[in-house]
Amino acid sequence: MPSVVTEIHPAMDSLSILAMAAALVQDYDKQNQPVKSEFSIRQARSTDIPLLEYVERSAAEIYRTVGLDHLLDGATVDPNLLAYMAISNTLLVAVNRWDQPIGFIGGQNIVGNFHIIELSVAQSHQGKGVGKALMSAIYDQARREGYRALTLTTFRHLPWNGPWYQRLGFGEVIASDWGREYEEILDHEAQNGLDTKQRCVMALPLRL
Repeated sequence: MPSVVTEIHPAMDSLSILAMAAALVQDYDKQNQPVKSEFSIRQARSTDIPLLEYVERSAAEIYRTVGLDHLLDGATVDPNLLAYMAISNTLLVAVNRWDQPIGFIGGQNIVGNFHIIELSVAQSHQGKGVGKALMSAIYDQARREGYRALTLTTFRHLPWNGPWYQRLGFGEVIASDWGREYEEILDHEAQNGLDTKQRCVMALPLRL
């Protein structure tokens, strides 16, 4: 903190001096605190769909840090599937103050569970609570609509995947115990070059 020279009037008592010092500290803290990300969450619209590919690719840049660059070359979520989720009200977007998408979460019904197909937050907005807010919003929606659990597949070892979901209450489950559909998802991921030894199914029961 930079030093501040202030002339103190002889008539000032110790309480006045302490109050002045506290005010200076508060002013400094306000000027130097990080800028909070301003965003809101809403149901996706058809006009959002073309923009979500850019959000997803931006989000995937983090995989460069762990040598998984090839994931950036893979296909993003099919726009037709995104459009279907939007129509079905199972696609939420986080938008900035200009109503531009900076993140999204979407899924579908699999044997009575809300299966999250994709959760992505643009690189410049990561670490600011956007992903957690999207997850909270879809949790509340799925619970209201009577789903049994939230499910997803992810990398079990990457800090922003398995461990992050675990902090939100998810736990790893055996795919076959949750239905053939989940085994097929993992099989499809393997066909697309994902290491099955590093992938897992996670679930979060919904409290009704």
